[in-house]
Amino acid sequence: MSSAETTFDPSSLPVAQIESLRFKTNQMIESIKALQMTIDFHPTAISAWPDILSKYNLLLSQTHNFSSSLTTPLPSAAAARVNGAGPSSSSSPFEKIALHPRSSVTDIQLDTEIIPLLRNQQTTDVLNMENETVRRLSEHMVTRGSLGVLTGVPIPPPPGATSFGTEYEDVLQECAQIRGDHDRRADRAV
Repeated sequence: MSSAETTFDPSSLPVAQIESLRFKTNQMIESIKALQMTIDFHPTAISAWPDILSKYNLLLSQTHNFSSSLTTPLPSAAAARVNGAGPSSSSSPFEKIALHPRSSVTDIQLDTEIIPLLRNQQTTDVLNMENETVRRLSEHMVTRGSLGVLTGVPIPPPPGATSFGTEYEDVLQECAQIRGDHDRRADRAV
């Protein structure tokens, strides 16, 4: 292997574009936090729909802008192609960048930080939050959601009928009713 292949030339990096991406990433993080604060602000009621929608639209716009920045060729290369002097194929400056850590990664870091990102697996915190959300929702449902199906808790039967236990169809019907009620409230609020 030649030394030209193993040396790194930092001047070949599109530093201005990377800094721009970092700035856009920080903007998106702040927008996510603002949206989360807006949603979590009132524990007993949801915030105004137009406020949530405007923050969501801002986040969507920033995400689109970030995505476009990743696929756009360098400005100098685009200008050269317009004048006919540059190569005909357009490519993003980020397509050929490979990141590699300067120091070795421990097995624990690899297992807990890197592999979940590469495999797009949910972290333990996300799974715990999801389980907690399902549990809280099921506490407010007549069918008790999937917990009612798994534990065999019967649904209170209508007068004159007998109950045999909760089925998945019952849970789906109740979820459809909740969704319909929510959509009607949202339509009325807008």
